[in-house]
Amino acid sequence: MRRTVWALVRASWLTATSYRLQTVMTVLTLWVTVVPVYFLATALQPTMAAAIQDEGRSYFPFMLTGVIAISLVSVCVTAVPSAVQSGIGSGFLESLLATRAPRSALVVGLGAYPIAWGVLRAVLMLAAGVALGARWHLAGIPLAAAIAVLVVVVHWAIGLVAAAMIVAWRTAGPLTTAVVVASTLLGGAYYPTQVIPSWIQRLSAIVPLQYGLRAFRQVLFGGANLADVSGDVGALLAFAVAFTAIGYGALLLSLQYARRRGSLSHF
Repeated sequence: MRRTVWALVRASWLTATSYRLQTVMTVLTLWVTVVPVYFLATALQPTMAAAIQDEGRSYFPFMLTGVIAISLVSVCVTAVPSAVQSGIGSGFLESLLATRAPRSALVVGLGAYPIAWGVLRAVLMLAAGVALGARWHLAGIPLAAAIAVLVVVVHWAIGLVAAAMIVAWRTAGPLTTAVVVASTLLGGAYYPTQVIPSWIQRLSAIVPLQYGLRAFRQVLFGGANLADVSGDVGALLAFAVAFTAIGYGALLLSLQYARRRGSLSHF
């Protein structure tokens, strides 16, 4: 399985790095993203200080992690659907499925590179935040990293559902867009969920990102331990397990459906 995943990641890496200028510019533009966030957060600090006290006292790292989280969510929910859509159009997906590679390895490998690149971008943006004065609790980094992994898994699994829809019906509809919009508005990316109207707060309970972001910030900014964030981590883990099972099962069923119809190679 590891060889299959590595081969797909390497192929994607070679394709991406063939556009060297684009790769370099992508890294350089991270600062262009972080610096405006710093100035905006500094201006809003007096207004937001009381609202975010449970997730850190400084609005800059609060907002920066929100920007990073939305970017990562977008990458995770679209990585596999984009690869599947491209693979169907080029015939690459059908060729992959004709090999002896395990289906689970193909599912992981198809989205591994864009997600890994998204995680690297997130790390670089966090480093840029530190350079601009953001402060983290270093002891909380391992737990915060584990929470971030769960966030990635949850949204990658949602992407599997979108990929299944593309295989079966050639469109994922508004699913990926809806997830990103819901995460932005109800996931606590730019403001804590307790400041939104109570009737909307009920909807935020079904948005996985709010659990991950709240726990991540409390650990990294507030020095919380696992016991302090166990409720949020437990909810996030439940989402990860449920969505992974649903997404993987849906993708396998969609492949069987497409093969019966003979439509796997037609877009």
